[in-house]
Amino acid sequence: MVEMRKRSLEEVKALSREEAVEIMQHAGIVGAGGGGFPTYFKYKRPLPHLIVNATESEPGYWGDKLLHKIYLKEFLELFEAMKAIFEFEQISLGVHEKDREWYAEYQEHADDGVYDVRYVPDTYALGEEKTLVKHSTDKRVPRFTNNPDGSRRPGMPPDVGIVVNNSETLLNVYRALFLGKPVTTVFFTVFGMEKHIMDLKAYEAPVGTTVREILEISGIDVEEKIVGASNVVGDGGGSERYVVADGGPYINDILDGRAVKNGEAYIRRTTNSLLLIPEGRQSKEYAPDIKTYPPKDGFVSLVGKVSSVRVPLAGGVLTPATPIVSEGDEVEYEQKIAEPAERGFSIGVWASMSGTVSSVGGGVIAISGTARDGEETRSPEARQKQYA
Repeated sequence: MVEMRKRSLEEVKALSREEAVEIMQHAGIVGAGGGGFPTYFKYKRPLPHLIVNATESEPGYWGDKLLHKIYLKEFLELFEAMKAIFEFEQISLGVHEKDREWYAEYQEHADDGVYDVRYVPDTYALGEEKTLVKHSTDKRVPRFTNNPDGSRRPGMPPDVGIVVNNSETLLNVYRALFLGKPVTTVFFTVFGMEKHIMDLKAYEAPVGTTVREILEISGIDVEEKIVGASNVVGDGGGSERYVVADGGPYINDILDGRAVKNGEAYIRRTTNSLLLIPEGRQSKEYAPDIKTYPPKDGFVSLVGKVSSVRVPLAGGVLTPATPIVSEGDEVEYEQKIAEPAERGFSIGVWASMSGTVSSVGGGVIAISGTARDGEETRSPEARQKQYA
């Protein structure tokens, strides 16, 4: 396996395609925008165009915009490296028209030949890659296409020579290639469907942190305020109890309130937001009116500040990784705890906190204990506040 270590820009640019792909796989990088497709597979064959999906169509979301503001330098270095490694003819940053001012700093660097910025209509596109390709290029992803064996499958951006990746996904690529760091944290927001519920909060939390602990850190009384999925439909009645959704107002997974309270619901690699929906309400009805504001402190790091994690071995199309630790083992933060399976799509899995392995099974490795401070993984405070 290619070594996971720090590399300079020139060292990263010198990596072969095969080496970079191997690092992505073992680092545990998947599509963080919601699909969770294994990122390494997208880069196995040459394609001319990379589009960075920074459109953030879900109302209330701020994650991508915060990441690009805080990590501007890192993204620019990554674009330069990706163009060298994968021989892209063009790298494009796709953003909404309404966000032109927010991304003005990127536009200032767009004339150096490494990448460009492409503005797309401020329409809700379900996060659909095909729509982004349609609005930012002159190409159209086919609805269906034929496989070599004659079967048919839905068309994808690679069918027209394009790789599309979410912003957080590419930040994870930067961390793996430049810093030698695997995926152990997730960037996401927590907010209420109505302003009075809570102000938007943004966190960088260990993969597998329980939703209960996140809500409690956010100031929510879980026992008193959270109800189960069966309570979504009702008359509302001025209730001050809430259903928790993993996702945004339009596309989400409603979490079982019992699982939230029991610590069985956890933050996934694909979690972009936790949304609190008043009991008896439907989030889509109010989506157009949701307005949130970026938190002044940027992403608050919870590395070293949670009591336990349930690290998933798979997700989406992934074949579960093979555990290399057992119940009772002591593990360190960023220690590898599972190897990619030999068959299918699979990734390496790493400990998102230090502690004791409390269980292995059911598709997760549970760890409890006290993580180290994790200062190295925190977003630099000065840069977090630069947009305030």
